[in-house]
Amino acid sequence: MSRLALFDLDDTLLDRESAFRTWACNFIDGHNLSESSMETIIRIDLEGDKPVLLFFAELREALGIRTGVRELVGQFWDIYPTCFTVPDSTYDALKRLRLAGWKLGIVTNGPPTQWKKVEAVNLLPYFDGFCISEEIGIRKPDIGIFIEVAERCGAALDGWMVGDSADADIVGGHEAGLQTIWFPRGQVWEKNWLVPDAIAASIAEAVETILG
Repeated sequence: MSRLALFDLDDTLLDRESAFRTWACNFIDGHNLSESSMETIIRIDLEGDKPVLLFFAELREALGIRTGVRELVGQFWDIYPTCFTVPDSTYDALKRLRLAGWKLGIVTNGPPTQWKKVEAVNLLPYFDGFCISEEIGIRKPDIGIFIEVAERCGAALDGWMVGDSADADIVGGHEAGLQTIWFPRGQVWEKNWLVPDAIAASIAEAVETILG
């Protein structure tokens, strides 16, 4: 069977921080909020770890917004996915992997709305399988989600996991028997009992490591 290359979504394949700030700027303008509102939005967001309904409930109260929570959520999912961009170097690198015979998968924690991001930047044609934690009821670093995405890719669980989360991606990938590539994004590695097999700053750099 083909070897497998798995990728995390937010802050790995996609620059979640940049896209969120772009959305936040549009949100501030659309609701006539002060520029200082950005700090409140970033603080309440918790780097994307807070459920969207709770995020907007807290944001509405903190900023005195009168629009209802569910309407805000609907507007968010109309606009937010369009704020993502992917550099040509990422598409080119993924294409190189596929041409070299690798099976490619996306494995991400989060809600089913993760699909909207992937579709917005046209990443689907580059991947053989896609697993979202809330769709299957298993979250990284549980080995079960890695087994599932490998099956969806039609590949053995043999290859690489690329991601930015030390626990979800690197520890999870290691426990699943995969080699790992870490995207530090300013983080410091703090686990002295395990180190990633490689470190990269871009998808193109990660693919060079995989193909090398």
